[in-house]
Amino acid sequence: MKLQVRIVQQKGSILQRKYTIQAATDHKHVADLRDLKLERCNELQGEYCIDTTTVRCMAWFSATVSSGVPLVFVNIQTEQIPSTEETHFLKREIATSKQKINNANQIMHGIRLWFLPGLAEILVVLIPQPGEARFGMEIKRTEEGFVYIYSVMRGSPADRAGVREMYEELSANEFLLVISRLQCKSIMPMNVCSASLVHCCDQSEMKDILTSAIDQYEMIQVHVMAWSNQTRPSPIPDVGGLAALLHPKSDSSL
Repeated sequence: MKLQVRIVQQKGSILQRKYTIQAATDHKHVADLRDLKLERCNELQGEYCIDTTTVRCMAWFSATVSSGVPLVFVNIQTEQIPSTEETHFLKREIATSKQKINNANQIMHGIRLWFLPGLAEILVVLIPQPGEARFGMEIKRTEEGFVYIYSVMRGSPADRAGVREMYEELSANEFLLVISRLQCKSIMPMNVCSASLVHCCDQSEMKDILTSAIDQYEMIQVHVMAWSNQTRPSPIPDVGGLAALLHPKSDSSL
């Protein structure tokens, strides 16, 4: 999100000349910049209600689509979870919230976000040849937790399997070629903890799996998500006044 701000002198810092930022259109809105640990940040937010959790959930999805991840919104729902149960879900959960009742018991509320690949989840089989030391694709992770392919070597197993062709087509339209499964095991961000930290797959473990397979000259199955040039995300409902944030940006890519 882009904000118009101005640099102003921080109150109470006449001698030390400390500065902070102020909203350009309202002098009453001043940011308090501090070096805090995550636990202290969560304590200051006080956003343990279902409405704010839903807003954060949709903001996460909006940022994901804006990054170029090919996802289509399907549905969003809430559900209660027993207080003794871990705050983890089975699929597609993006946020959790807490509500205190009678200052004693806690009821956990979860936000379940359902989404689909933009066009399809495509199975790609990478088959190395004797003497090849790599499958020929480099991977990165978006800030939202999705693993994607950012380069493919010509003449490599990935190139022969058609990955480079898909990568170049998507890159030309500023979309990402996202890996959704490796050896049929999902590597998508699927759940979060009560502190709103998104749990992602271990990227080093992915590289170990690929390295082990290439060392043994074994084929490996990779599922990727993509969409065609004509396909665009379906409309996303306005949750908490986020309509302006919930559309893909053509000029942004991680």
